[in-house]
Amino acid sequence: MGDSSLNDLKPEYRVDGSCWKFVPVISEGFFNQRPSDIFRHHLILLQLQLAVIFTLAAIIHFFLGRFYLPRLISEVLAGVILGPTVLGRFFPDISAVLFSEQSVKVLATLTRFGYLFFMFLIGVKMDVNLIKKSGKREWTIGTMVMLFPLLVTVMVGRHISIVVDKVDAQSAQYEVSFFTGVLMLTSFPVVAILLMQLKIINSELGHLTLSSALISDMVSLVMVNIGNYRVIMLLASLRVALKSLFLVAVLIVFILTVLQQMLYWIIRKTPEGKPVKDAYIFFVVIALLVVAIVGENVGLQYMYGPFILGLTVPTGHPLASTLIDKLDTIVSGWMLPLMSTYCGYRSNLWNLNRLPPYWIMFAVTFGFFLKVACGFIPAFCFKVPCKDATALALMLAAKGIVELGTFATNADKQSTVTQEFTWAVIIVFIFAALVPILTRKLYDPSKTYAGYQKRTVLNSSINEGVRMLACAHRQDDALSAIKLLQLSNPSTGSPLSVYGLYLEELVGGASPLLLNHQLGQRSSSDGGRWQPIIDVFNYFKSQSSKPTQVHVYTAISPSSLMHEDVCWVAFDNLVALIILPFHRKWNRKGKLISDSKDLRDFNTKVMNKAPCSVAILIDRDRGRNSSIIDESSTYNICVVFLGGKDDREALSIARRMKGWPLVFLTVIRLKETEDMITGWEGMMDDECLRDIKHPSNENGNVLYKEEIVRHGADTSALIGSILDENFDLICVGRHSQRDSPLIEGLSAWTDLPELGTIGDLLVSAEISKPISILVVQQQVIEK
Repeated sequence: MGDSSLNDLKPEYRVDGSCWKFVPVISEGFFNQRPSDIFRHHLILLQLQLAVIFTLAAIIHFFLGRFYLPRLISEVLAGVILGPTVLGRFFPDISAVLFSEQSVKVLATLTRFGYLFFMFLIGVKMDVNLIKKSGKREWTIGTMVMLFPLLVTVMVGRHISIVVDKVDAQSAQYEVSFFTGVLMLTSFPVVAILLMQLKIINSELGHLTLSSALISDMVSLVMVNIGNYRVIMLLASLRVALKSLFLVAVLIVFILTVLQQMLYWIIRKTPEGKPVKDAYIFFVVIALLVVAIVGENVGLQYMYGPFILGLTVPTGHPLASTLIDKLDTIVSGWMLPLMSTYCGYRSNLWNLNRLPPYWIMFAVTFGFFLKVACGFIPAFCFKVPCKDATALALMLAAKGIVELGTFATNADKQSTVTQEFTWAVIIVFIFAALVPILTRKLYDPSKTYAGYQKRTVLNSSINEGVRMLACAHRQDDALSAIKLLQLSNPSTGSPLSVYGLYLEELVGGASPLLLNHQLGQRSSSDGGRWQPIIDVFNYFKSQSSKPTQVHVYTAISPSSLMHEDVCWVAFDNLVALIILPFHRKWNRKGKLISDSKDLRDFNTKVMNKAPCSVAILIDRDRGRNSSIIDESSTYNICVVFLGGKDDREALSIARRMKGWPLVFLTVIRLKETEDMITGWEGMMDDECLRDIKHPSNENGNVLYKEEIVRHGADTSALIGSILDENFDLICVGRHSQRDSPLIEGLSAWTDLPELGTIGDLLVSAEISKPISILVVQQQVIEK
């Protein structure tokens, strides 16, 4: 190489026995170089690319999100616009500068790096205990929906490609099998994301679909790796395949033994309630990178090593939740959208100059309907309703980010031509758009409770007793609820069934759990967080001398969907009344100490969707040390009765309490006039009050009073006088007639509509007495 050549190479090239290219990364600034050279620096170019990609995707999703389309659709469309289909076709100069060949390689590296972390987080979020808890129904659906369509579609598609499309045997053996195989897989994270998007992950159908998808994913993992080793045997030799299989087995055993024990050691070293140290998080990240490198070099695809490592991370607190808190935002919010956009960028619609090959059309049409049929038939045979079974089969056939990532990361290795990759992106795009729309049309979770209209305390049979569900977010909630439950006065003729439900927000997992502790169910953690609540309900049962049954559940789910667990437990157990804790808490001096907006939203959602009556318990009685009411002490209860179905339900709850000898019940009926014209509602009110007006018992513990009020101001004054009396519990109905003169002018000042006008008055009053308030709503779900 001559001197002139050396001069031409500077400053981008250096010579030291060989030639290599100097790649500028960090810019020296506008003032130290020509402005036209600024885009030669890869860091500047990468920052600009990311800004353009995320801005365009956000703009597209702003419009498409109104049609409930997933964000994946907007991200793929952004890639199509920035790729050769639009920008490269109509603005080639801009495309050459913004997405140069070298810079695209950097993007490709980032997408693979992001997909590696995504697969690790998938494993962390999976609760493998779901497989142990799955029954015959889940195993049958999960296996059939994957195994049969995969084998049939791959074999028939490969035959069609050779006979009809004239594809050579080696390409059919490898590329066609890969393409059709990916389309037939069921991905657990794709199904979980879809269920979250549709807000049905906590429904019965959601639990069935999630368990079936997990089983299908595990089976597909085995099938895919069997296929990989078969390809190694065909392209290399049996000796190479066995050697690779042995090394992979050693790696997996190392992960499941050495690394898993180190993860448990990290948990043991982390004090209860304390965060995991950053040094431990760094170790886990380094471990997953090493596992990916080793796995890639011994014959295991680079993303499966981190996935298996993620599965070994114990679900929940503290390690899994910390890993997700640290990694999920950057992976889900940055790396995965980049993967979707990159797939759209690599596709080129202008190359589609003809219809897809027949084997692709076969996989998309026949394969799809076969997969739906293999999901529908076993579900229908297991008594799943027709529409629900169809929705389940559609969701198990959904496609999303996992399929895109598989096509993208294997494109170079599989020698996938641009046309086939473009068809793959189009197919995933169509499935991702249509499956949520079709599922919404087929399945409405609110209709699960249709027809469940007479599960109220008022309509509960005296002989059958009453069933109540007490919800608790913390131990204080359980203690407050069992005081009320004890006052419900169970008897041999009218027993009480109590269902305690501890609610915990899902952190560090994609799999919601509903544990029935009567069946001995436990999660993968030690259960220490909910044991105090279980102990409270068990103590109530042990101390109760009257016929009482107690069942305790734990629900772990996202806060936005937690109300679905409450509604389902109430529906499944024929509960008549749900007791919810109020979102505000007071100390013993009557000072407000907490006010949770999330808990208030949760209560509102339950009241809107509950299949039975609902009561919000505002407990200000912090002075009692014992959770069990002393049978030798008196308890004064007041019912403020304006009329209507909610007031009748509140009175029915109080009527059960009056059977307790030391309970004194006062019913105060507010009337506009002495001879108020009643109508049908008034007649029902009088019928409900008949035994209160003329009590037949000899205890003398019932007092009925009527108060004449002209307008809302009189009602407000009366409520103030009631609060001045020595009542322990005041029961009111939530709803009253909007045009009733009794609350005229009060509704406009209501700050807490979930409590109704009277309930809001009682809670908002400045009182220091330990008076508890029960606001009752008789829920009726429309058909």
